Amino acid sequence: MSYTRALTAQTFSLIDTLHAYGMKELVISPGSRSTPLAIAAELHEGIKTYIHPDERGAGYFAIGLSKKSRQAVGILCTSGTAAANYTPAVSEAGLSHIPLIVLTSDRPQELKNVGAPQAIEQNGMFRNFVRYQTELPIADEHESAISLIDDKVMQASQFFTGINLGPVHFNIPIREPIMPDVDAVDLFNREEKNIEPPLVIPRNIERLQGQGLVIIGETAEDLSDLTELLSHDNLTVICDPRQNIRTKLKGSIVNHDLIFSSLEESQEEYIDTQADFIIRIGEPVTSKLTNGFLKKTKLPQILISEFQDIKPFPKTPDQVYTGTITEILSKLVETSNENSLKSWFTSLSNKIAAYIDHNIDSFKDEGRHVYEIIHNTHEDRTFFLSSSMPIRDFERYDTRVEHDVFANRGANGIDGVVSSALGLATSNPVTMLIGDVSMNHDLNSLLLAKLENIDFTIIVFNNNGGNIFSYLPQYAHKPHFERLFGTPLDLNFEHAARLYDYNYVRLDSVDQVQEKMLNAKGRNMIEIMTDREHNLESHNQLKAELKKVVQNFGA
Repeated sequence: MSYTRALTAQTFSLIDTLHAYGMKELVISPGSRSTPLAIAAELHEGIKTYIHPDERGAGYFAIGLSKKSRQAVGILCTSGTAAANYTPAVSEAGLSHIPLIVLTSDRPQELKNVGAPQAIEQNGMFRNFVRYQTELPIADEHESAISLIDDKVMQASQFFTGINLGPVHFNIPIREPIMPDVDAVDLFNREEKNIEPPLVIPRNIERLQGQGLVIIGETAEDLSDLTELLSHDNLTVICDPRQNIRTKLKGSIVNHDLIFSSLEESQEEYIDTQADFIIRIGEPVTSKLTNGFLKKTKLPQILISEFQDIKPFPKTPDQVYTGTITEILSKLVETSNENSLKSWFTSLSNKIAAYIDHNIDSFKDEGRHVYEIIHNTHEDRTFFLSSSMPIRDFERYDTRVEHDVFANRGANGIDGVVSSALGLATSNPVTMLIGDVSMNHDLNSLLLAKLENIDFTIIVFNNNGGNIFSYLPQYAHKPHFERLFGTPLDLNFEHAARLYDYNYVRLDSVDQVQEKMLNAKGRNMIEIMTDREHNLESHNQLKAELKKVVQNFGA
């Protein structure tokens, strides 16, 4: 067997075996050393490929592809710093339990540490973030060559579903010549595996009675089957914006940040006396104030973690159950007609929402824009929210509660959010909310909508800097605030829209927000010009008004 035949057998078999175990999409960043793998994927009829020239964005685009379905998605690059640029996305995938299959092609050993170009130490480079890593040998004709690939992919596939869901890394050294036999498609002969997440049910579940708070963060598991159970009178359900059961569950509390930020001591005592337990499900919620309540309350807390790497933040729970959420919760809670706690929370939540609805016209800040965007965007569009202010403003102003929401909150960074939103938008229309600093950070990923003909609307709040820092202690130190934290960029994103062929609209007033522009097909950029100081003043004004609403509510 020639080296070319051995290389073709190795790379084509690797791609085909990954497909058999569920990899149906692969994001390729062009490069030379990855040639045989890229050609194999392009030839494989069962794999859809995407091209992203920037590895950092490619990794985040793949996260977006997997965000909703949690299906295994691959990324492929050449050797050297191309692989290193995957690091932010791999860390996000690790913390967010995204089954990202990282394929890094590499130089052979004789080119390592001798000064050869594009050669860095790649084996194990993502060890802090991946669930599994391996390096394949140089392709040869040994009789175990193909069975080794079958073994390695089978081992890695244990992390494509289940309680250890997360990214895996294959490093593949490739020696020249790098062109495979493009006619060897007969190597694509493996049957697809039936990959289903296992049911994991602990045996030690102790039944809970009484009234409880059920606080649900983001989950990989679809919780729709729990709608009936969670609707019972004795369960008060609090949902993070990323928990999309909130759109199906009548009476779920979505403005909890505004509640827990304003409670008086007597109201906190009322909650503690009425509730018998707190159940936390999934990832920690976004709200710092809700997490603050959880940290100081004396109520017993039970954490249901769908993954083995338990996240106890913000407070060590009294009990943890790991496994399938729908199975665990149905065995954990005893339903009843006790409703004093749920009635109190629901009435207060409705009062807050009504106050915002009735008084929003007196505000002209970013929050008002977010309110109008939510209320004028059709239900079939999905929102992808950048970190910092967009996700927090959405949580505050979503009195409609009809849209699915996604965000990157594993590492909570601002990098790659445009890429992830575009990955999600390949399966359904997406509207993204983002600030000017985050937008600039991932600007080149706008190209993907053009290359892949993606229906995508991106709304940029241009307040000329990092708006969230105005709400943090750094703001009090005026001499260095603007340079170190406010970071004004003085950018006009119309130029980016023209560069990447987006329809562009600039809004200088909330009165210009229109339903038609928010629901237009194609590639659309809406740049909204706002002022950070005005945003801060309006935000604090509404917060103060809502604090009175909460504190005047009886307990």
